[in-house]
Amino acid sequence: MQKIIVPTDFSEQASHALNFAREIASQTGAKIVLMHVLEYAKKQTTFLGSSTLSTMGTLGTGVEMDDIYFIQLFKRRKEQMAEVLSDPLFANIDITDKILMGTPYHAIEEEITESDADFIIMGTTGVNDWAESLIGSTAEKVVRHASCPVLTLRKEVHLADISKIAFASDFKELNPPYMTMVKNIRKLFDAELHLVYINTPGHFKNEREINKNLNAFAAANQLDDHKTHIYSHEHEEEGIVCFAEDQKMNMVMMATTGRSGFSRLFEHSIAEDVVNFSKKPVVTFNLNYISK
Repeated sequence: MQKIIVPTDFSEQASHALNFAREIASQTGAKIVLMHVLEYAKKQTTFLGSSTLSTMGTLGTGVEMDDIYFIQLFKRRKEQMAEVLSDPLFANIDITDKILMGTPYHAIEEEITESDADFIIMGTTGVNDWAESLIGSTAEKVVRHASCPVLTLRKEVHLADISKIAFASDFKELNPPYMTMVKNIRKLFDAELHLVYINTPGHFKNEREINKNLNAFAAANQLDDHKTHIYSHEHEEEGIVCFAEDQKMNMVMMATTGRSGFSRLFEHSIAEDVVNFSKKPVVTFNLNYISK
């Protein structure tokens, strides 16, 4: 892992995401890009910088009240960034702060490309407070379209807490292109991998067939330190969340194909629903950007 993007709205959840990223960076040597987005009624994303206000002049020669408001808001956000990064815990971390202007999702998308990031860690308040969090309202689009893995979390979590990861799939394809990513993430956390098939009325299979697929999948991918599970539920997304809680998983992992939905088994809203409802950290990765 080389670079981690952490979007922040300076909320408690965003702070949890940054601290988790810091722990990963301490272990892997990864760089962190801490970014905040000021929403503005202009389509393009503008980088406002981390230590200077001069680029604010790009807003035009005529200074309007909205521009004055954003200049003041930028100054406040700059102070908040400095306050966050003054924590001695970040003394030995390679971290860059960025304040951009635009829409949060598009700014994050552009930052992924610009910084060549390979991981995003985001805080979210979950579905109950969906309208109240800047990051929460953006998470759905980031999860659906990001070209690198996205880890979302609602509560404080530490590397030492992650010992059991649930990976949900249909397990039809024996050697899917995402398995390298699954193995790398499992290795990062040094966790036990739990393969889970959610058996629903709409996609019902007998246990003998499911177990055959699970065992063949594990053997084809040479998975060690893993367990297999069949969990019955009316809906896939609720089944994943309930399984993680019932089996005391510390993290959930799944693949998505973005607009087209999850590979075969899952419908298009599953990723967002699991991110919204899960109290456990969730890692998603988009199959559209993974090649064999």
